[in-house]
Amino acid sequence: FFSKLFVDGCTDKYKYNEVKKWSTNVPGKDIFALDKVFFMHNVDVSHWTCAVIFTEEKRIQYYDSMGNDGHALMIYLKDEWFEKKGGELPDANEWKIVGAVDGVPQQQNGFDCGVFGVFADFLSRDRPLSFNQDYITNQECRERIAFSILNGAVIE
Repeated sequence: FFSKLFVDGCTDKYKYNEVKKWSTNVPGKDIFALDKVFFMHNVDVSHWTCAVIFTEEKRIQYYDSMGNDGHALMIYLKDEWFEKKGGELPDANEWKIVGAVDGVPQQQNGFDCGVFGVFADFLSRDRPLSFNQDYITNQECRERIAFSILNGAVIE
């Protein structure tokens, strides 16, 4: 998502037109009517992170197993509101952007970031982020992820 939103990761080369169609599959085509909106972010074609927009709380949370943070989604939210509803995003100054937080599980190697995408799985079910590297490297975890992808639904 972010690789389409910004040219070469630079926020000064923003291109909303590349991603505005992505919300067309959202029920009612209105991301602001959802409780949570999840974005998987590929950083420099080498590292996967997860961002979640909590619309009721007016909060953007960035989850990264390597501890980075991100602020690009606020610009997207403003443009999405303008495109879909017209005008400026109400109370835009009340939104909080939260980067890396204490307690976010961290990977212990340089190659498991994609599997750390389970951030989205746990958060979508309001589960605490109570996993660690051992959980990620467990074959059962990886099989569950693969089965979920192949079946198009999260497997409990």
